[in-house]
Amino acid sequence: MGRPASNGAPSFRFNHAEVSEMEAILQAHNCSVPAREILEALAQKFSASAERFGVVEVTVKQVWNWFQNRRYAIRAKASKTVVPAQTNMPAMPRDDPTTVRTTPQTSQTQPAPSTPVKNMPQVPHPITAPSGQSAGKNASDSSQMEFEAKSARDGAWYDVATFLSHRSLETSDLEVLVRFSGFGPEEDEWVNVLKNVRQRSLPCESSECAAVLQGDLILCFQEGKEQALYFDARVLDAQRRRHDVRGCRCRFLVRYEHDQSEEIVPLRKICRRPETDYRLHQIHSGSAASMNAQKTGTDPLAGNSLVVNAPATAPQKLPTPLPAGESEAPPAKIA
Repeated sequence: MGRPASNGAPSFRFNHAEVSEMEAILQAHNCSVPAREILEALAQKFSASAERFGVVEVTVKQVWNWFQNRRYAIRAKASKTVVPAQTNMPAMPRDDPTTVRTTPQTSQTQPAPSTPVKNMPQVPHPITAPSGQSAGKNASDSSQMEFEAKSARDGAWYDVATFLSHRSLETSDLEVLVRFSGFGPEEDEWVNVLKNVRQRSLPCESSECAAVLQGDLILCFQEGKEQALYFDARVLDAQRRRHDVRGCRCRFLVRYEHDQSEEIVPLRKICRRPETDYRLHQIHSGSAASMNAQKTGTDPLAGNSLVVNAPATAPQKLPTPLPAGESEAPPAKIA
């Protein structure tokens, strides 16, 4: 998988002109990730620019990452008020074939498992979502259930475009044939429903850092030299910093579950699980109570009961914030 980019190497950033061009394309595609041909053309154009030619090569992965993260941020704002559904089995999501994910390690279809299979269909057909799953949801597209699946090829999580078929193994495990967003039939994969399919993780806005707590399971964006993918991680520690015009300045120490490596990451690399939505409701309720308390002259802090506890035994602590007026030292590297 590769170590994350925490070895002192400069992180990649798009310049203002590149961001403006991608913003215009995103708006022209109604906030959907454009086709892979467009992403490849943008990567080639940016790499050939006078600023980058012969110095930095922009990859399709980096362009896709920008579109996906920007799209997530926009959709997160639109779905703030959506209450997560209480489901154990995944419903069928809407098809979103324009989304592009980073290509897995191999393009060959995963071979059928050696475990005997019952009732395997001869020709896969898309499975339509049952009408009962949408009960109680808003009519907007952003409120529909969307899912992600873990690929056995690289251990990363990818958006699901549709579930093509399902089968039951002799072990009573249910598997679904997944079409990953942005990929063709050659990348379809049988995935265990209970272990490797779940509701899609949500990107965090700057105001939502308080909902990310020590011990949480998150989906974290790990950038390596050869690839940049989303992996499961645990939050080991959190350093709360005062926000400024740039947004959230908090830092989180995380441990990736696939390789046990640790990294200090900003909030923009974290996608929280939908089960944490209740914390945001608590924060918003506390903020409303605080405003009412200020109007009535009572204690404005009485309504905010959300507290972030420091970990009892964390393998590594984040740097302590400096007093006001002192310059900030660069964060310590994680072994």
